[in-house]
Amino acid sequence: MYLIPLIIFCFVAVLVLLIPYYKKAVVTEQRKPDISVYTEQLKELENNFKLDLLSKVEAKRSRIEIERRILSAASNEEGVIIEEAPNSLFTISMLMFLLMSIALYSVLGTPSMPDYPRSLAEKARLEGDQAEDYKNKIKLRERLVTQLASKAPDIEGLVYLSRLEMSLGNFQSAAKALYQAQVIDPKSFDLQLMYGESLIVAAKEKVTPAALVVLNKAAKTQPAHPGPKYYFALADYQAGDIEVAYRNWLEISRGLEEQSPLKPLVDYWADKAAMELGLAQGLPETRAPSITSEQVETIQNMDEGEQAELIYQMVLQLADKQTQNPDNIEGWLRLSRAYMVLGQKPDAITAMKSALTNAPKEQQEIIRKELEKLIKSP
Repeated sequence: MYLIPLIIFCFVAVLVLLIPYYKKAVVTEQRKPDISVYTEQLKELENNFKLDLLSKVEAKRSRIEIERRILSAASNEEGVIIEEAPNSLFTISMLMFLLMSIALYSVLGTPSMPDYPRSLAEKARLEGDQAEDYKNKIKLRERLVTQLASKAPDIEGLVYLSRLEMSLGNFQSAAKALYQAQVIDPKSFDLQLMYGESLIVAAKEKVTPAALVVLNKAAKTQPAHPGPKYYFALADYQAGDIEVAYRNWLEISRGLEEQSPLKPLVDYWADKAAMELGLAQGLPETRAPSITSEQVETIQNMDEGEQAELIYQMVLQLADKQTQNPDNIEGWLRLSRAYMVLGQKPDAITAMKSALTNAPKEQQEIIRKELEKLIKSP
């Protein structure tokens, strides 16, 4: 909404700078003094001295005065002041800089977002539903800072302070507390990893060179740990090496247990990278087989044994169709789920493997993940 006023104010600012630049200066001109007049006076002075009309002292004094006027006239010569023409390149450069700044902000910025000063954010915290919790955290932080200042800092207190600062949104302060903690124990892998993560959070999720230095130090302590590897891949992704990041995230994901809290995050970034590389597409939707109303009524009138037998026969028919049409990926996925409903996990795994074998390249990675989940499932 306020992008238009911003453009107007920018143009006004440029005009304020350019108007004096283009304003014509007053051209002053002085006549060049006629030194020949003073030369004639010197000649007349010499003649008067020779005719004894002037004494030697008077002649000397008059000569000095005339010579002073000659020197003064020569030093005060002034011609026409030439006005320098305005530089068009300078003007065009300023206007281009203005337009490019506005265009860059419109692309990377948030011109439609209303202002939200920090004071209003603090007020909202103090007046919202979590106001009491926020106030308690502020008081707790103040007490903790006082305690840490009154004695030698300890790692446990500094780590707790960093978590408090994180919960309050003070990411720079959290990173500072973790820096002090890792200085006390520079060989601690956990402290190095937490400090590196805090630097990334403080930089708005950007893996900075400083964070990479810390994470490299942590990786040397525990080379197999997935934490630093995840951030190294994220750094590659942010640097534009999406394919490298994708391969590294896949490797990390395969080494993580299904219950690992890091796995959903790694899988998210791996899927995102795969989509950007054009290597992955969503799996085809599996539709339930269409049946008529008469078939529904017939199934409802069957007992449980007859229903189970009918379902089994339908699964066999689907398996037979898939054998004749193996390129139907949706059918393999439906068949795999049907086998799981029947409790036949080995057959479900076999059907999923067939889907993986026949799937196009852009779907294989997603199906491979589904297969891994199926194998690990109870």
